[in-house]
Amino acid sequence: MAEYQLKYGSTTATVRQKGAQITSFKGADGREVIWQADPAVWAQHAPVLFPVCGSVRDNRIRIGGTFYPMPKHGFTREPEFELNHLGEDFVDLVLKDTPDTRKMYPFSFAFHVTYRLFEGGYTTTFLVENRSDKTMPVCLGGHPGFACPMEEGAAFSDYELIFDKPESGMICMAPDGYLIDGEEKLAAFTDDHTLPLDHSLFEKDALLFAGLNSRAVKLVHKTSGKGIYFEFPKMEVLAVWTKPGANAPYVCLEPWHGMPGRVCDGDDFETKPYVTLLRPGTVYTSWFTAKLI
Repeated sequence: MAEYQLKYGSTTATVRQKGAQITSFKGADGREVIWQADPAVWAQHAPVLFPVCGSVRDNRIRIGGTFYPMPKHGFTREPEFELNHLGEDFVDLVLKDTPDTRKMYPFSFAFHVTYRLFEGGYTTTFLVENRSDKTMPVCLGGHPGFACPMEEGAAFSDYELIFDKPESGMICMAPDGYLIDGEEKLAAFTDDHTLPLDHSLFEKDALLFAGLNSRAVKLVHKTSGKGIYFEFPKMEVLAVWTKPGANAPYVCLEPWHGMPGRVCDGDDFETKPYVTLLRPGTVYTSWFTAKLI
């Protein structure tokens, strides 16, 4: 399994070719920031999501009137991406359509995932090319898992999320990580900006924030203020997740251009929330950034 070592100043990262996942990210102090994929808890580091985000009804989606099988979060976790470009501080990996992908997603495409380091941080960029002769519906997103706690002697509950703009604290409910079925306001959400973290928040699975005013959050220790500044300028949805019931030392910040299906929705991919209808021969680009603070 090929891996690529990246470096910019005192910042280092490792990116795995399989699934195009970042598996390590360290700043000047050498502490590991990415969840190390304990197979007893959650055996992933930072999946990338394409061409859907979240679950679809009965693990299938309808495109142009025809149903196709589609797993949760799409089909990008297992394939070996191709190396497109590699530099000291960046790597560009690409997944192209195959006979297997066309059984699930009947399009010719190229899905690029680029990691680029800067001092104390990294940017993940997605670029999708529609190489087919018909309009292609696209959703995509990230699923990076970050160590939480990040400081020796700290606990998960010592951390909080701080949104950069006022928010209502409303989340979409997707029980057991399946379809969206209603909304609720998080009682723990305080002062229009802050969500103190606790494992009990995730008993029903991920917290799905949609329609956000914010396009950035801080994941920080309440006392020291150290943590991550996480920015997702073009993504409309932020999912926050850690495995329910595991009391695990990580939290995922997942910026999505897309949403799971809703119990009241139809099955047509083209009408899903936040879907992009990509014309033949065109591209769609988005990105997110994580920076140590």
